[in-house]
Amino acid sequence: MPGLAGAVLCGGASTRMGTDKAELVVDGERLVERAARRLATVADPVLIASGRGQRIGGLAPEWLQVDDVVDDAGPLAGIAATLTASPQPLVAVVAVDLVQLDAALLAWLASLWREGDAAVVPRDEDGRIQPLHAVYATFAGPAFVAAVRAARFSVQDAVDALPVREVGIDEWGTRFAPGWSRNANRPESL
Repeated sequence: MPGLAGAVLCGGASTRMGTDKAELVVDGERLVERAARRLATVADPVLIASGRGQRIGGLAPEWLQVDDVVDDAGPLAGIAATLTASPQPLVAVVAVDLVQLDAALLAWLASLWREGDAAVVPRDEDGRIQPLHAVYATFAGPAFVAAVRAARFSVQDAVDALPVREVGIDEWGTRFAPGWSRNANRPESL
């Protein structure tokens, strides 16, 4: 399996939550640290896509914050930035608000990657594609950068334009607990 870096996307405005999701504390740690710590069990290095970069204080020095390719351009800008910055050929990308993110699932997705796949993207137990809990090849970076610079910010559209391996519940089945894809968009979802 090629080398795997990790990326935590946490540059958003968190408007529905009403406060910065990266700074929310769950089980005694901030969501950004929770996500980075879990990713670090399967990926090295862990990159933090924090929007304008360096905006999150108190992070472990080995977690490098990177600037989005374009400000206020959504998660695709963070994915593009981390794919560009990664020293590894694959990057496990997660949204900071995935409270139950599963590092083992990401490692397994990386093991399924084959040359030519721009990404390996799972579908959750409801059949919804989960591009913010997926593994991307760094060669997809230039296409994502071009999309962001052309003001095409949809992660789904960017993924649809590339050769992607989708992995459904028929493949991941009972290996991973349901709920890995649930995110926290509002205070009541925590």
